[in-house]
Order: sequence, then structure tokens, then C-alpha cells
Amino acid sequence: MTIARCLQRLHHFGERVVREAKRFGKVRKNYGWKVAYYGAIDGIIPPGKSERYIHTVEQYVDHEMEPLVDTYNRTDSVPEDNVNQEQANSEKIPIWCCWWQGEEEMPEIVRMCQTRLKQVIPEEKAVFHLITLENYKYYVNIPVHIIEKFEKGIITMATMSDVLRFQLLSQHGGYWLDATVFFTGNIPQEYFTEPFFCQRMAADAEKVKREACKGNWCGFSIKGIAGNIIFRYMNDAFSQWWEKHDDIIDYVLIDYLLWTGYRKIPAISSIINSVPDNNEDIFELYQVLNQPYSEELYQKMIKRNVMHKLTYKMVLCKQTNDGKQTMYGWLLDRVYEGGSSL
Repeated sequence: MTIARCLQRLHHFGERVVREAKRFGKVRKNYGWKVAYYGAIDGIIPPGKSERYIHTVEQYVDHEMEPLVDTYNRTDSVPEDNVNQEQANSEKIPIWCCWWQGEEEMPEIVRMCQTRLKQVIPEEKAVFHLITLENYKYYVNIPVHIIEKFEKGIITMATMSDVLRFQLLSQHGGYWLDATVFFTGNIPQEYFTEPFFCQRMAADAEKVKREACKGNWCGFSIKGIAGNIIFRYMNDAFSQWWEKHDDIIDYVLIDYLLWTGYRKIPAISSIINSVPDNNEDIFELYQVLNQPYSEELYQKMIKRNVMHKLTYKMVLCKQTNDGKQTMYGWLLDRVYEGGSSL
């Protein structure tokens, strides 16, 4: 390792120490010494999301949700939500996406994902809805204390979208997709016909060991009927959290809340466990977007997946430095020129 590389690593280490030192007091005040300590260690020593840190946050959220869990176990012991096939197939389902600023403000890759989604939605089965700051109150009744904290900036747009998805699904049913989900093929039939469906990759324990949900679901792709116990529980969990707190204990609070419900409420685990693993390589495509396109690479990406999670939080190139078309450039061309024939 070169001296320059060593100095760079020391610099980054120092930045992490300073950042965590600034956060420590606030985290300790809000969540206690244990969460603050393991959170600081996790933030300083890469790659983060250690088993100890995850377990510490898990314990805190379990304790916070204990009264709610007890309530659900007393009143929802039978997972009736998962057997209402008639309701699941009775009408066109809404497909929900959110870009708070509206379609005009979408980054290029988000617009590409949305365009592609509209190409693969079967018109006879589903109707697309884009949720924005201008229209979200038309579709859902979110608790007043959450709305107030959102409008004051206490709750961020990213966190509010976590709240929003479960409100939409609980009140209307349908299929929630994050705006950066990309389909390389048609949406499979079971995504529409099953009373509950989500992306899942729980079998590979090593692959998901740094995930709070352990691969049992992904909140960016989740479908169900209105009134599903999962959606009702998450609405209540978020409401309870934001009544007490003014921030989130972890960026994926959504997963910690549902992880508590999954482990503590049999009716919830029964529904989620009914979903087979699917789209296990969902995070692979975004990692090769700036690599030169080849048919071999593309086929490798879609071998086990029809659905892929991309991101707008990276610099994307349509060509490599030596002039070759990248995977991202090729996908753009196919979406806007090739239509449904990816």
C-alpha cells in the first residue's frame, strides 16, 4: 500500500471519528448509552452494520413496540388477510410510485425506470399512480402528528415515503414500487394474483447478514390487499414511533419495525413466509451500469431476475472513457427506442 493510500485511509478514519463523536450525545439522549456506543463503533469501523449493532437496535425497537405487539397478538391471531383470494383478484390493482417533486424533477435514471414500468404494466390488471407532494393527501389519511412533523422537516421525504407506502397499501391495497425499481421483463402473473407478494431472498444467510430484515422482504417492492395485517401493523408502529420520537434510530427504521412484527406476531410471519425467494440478484444490475455493455453481461444480470433495484445516487455514464456504450447507455436506448422488447 502506498503512503498516499495510507494517508487517505487515515483521513477517512478521522472523518468518521469526528462524525460519530458529534452524533454520540444526541443518540445517547434519545436511545440510551448502548445504542449510542454500538452505533458509534459501527460508524467508525467499516463496513458497518455489524451483527452486534443490528441486535442492539433490534432490542430497542422490540421494547418500544412491545405494547403494540401484545395488542395485535390478542386481536389478530389468525392471518385471514392471506387467504382472501377473491378480493385479490376482483379488480384492477393500483401500482403506487412516489417522487415527491413530481415527474418533471425526476433524474434521468428515475425517469427511465418509470417509463419502463409503464411499458410492462398490463392495462387489464393494474393502474399506475404517481404520488407527489401535491396529491398525496388525496389518497391517504395519515395521522396529524406525522403530517405536522413532515411539514416542519423533522420527518424527511425518504422516511415519509416509508410511512406513505403502508398507508396506501392499507387503505387501498395494490403494489408499491420505489421509483428506482427497473424491470427487464414483464411483471410476473403472481405479482398481481397473490394476496401478498414482496421481493425476498432469505435463503442466502451470508448475503443478507448485514440487513436488518435478513432478506425476508424489501420495502421497495411489496404488494397486498387493503387491510392486510402487515400494513395495519406498520401504520400503527410508525404512528407510535413518531408520537414519541423526532428522528429515526436507523436509516432503515422501516425494516426494524417490521422485523419486530415478523418475529413477534405469528400472523405476520405466516404471511411473509408464504412468499418464495425471488429476484435474489436484485442489487446486481446497478453495480455494472457503468461497465461496457455486452450481451453476456446482460444475460447474467437477468438470469434470476426480472426486477432490479437501481439508484440515482451515483454518477452514470452512457459511454466508457474509450467510447464503448455502457450498460446504462444501452438500457436507456432500449427503453426509449425498443419499448417492451428488452
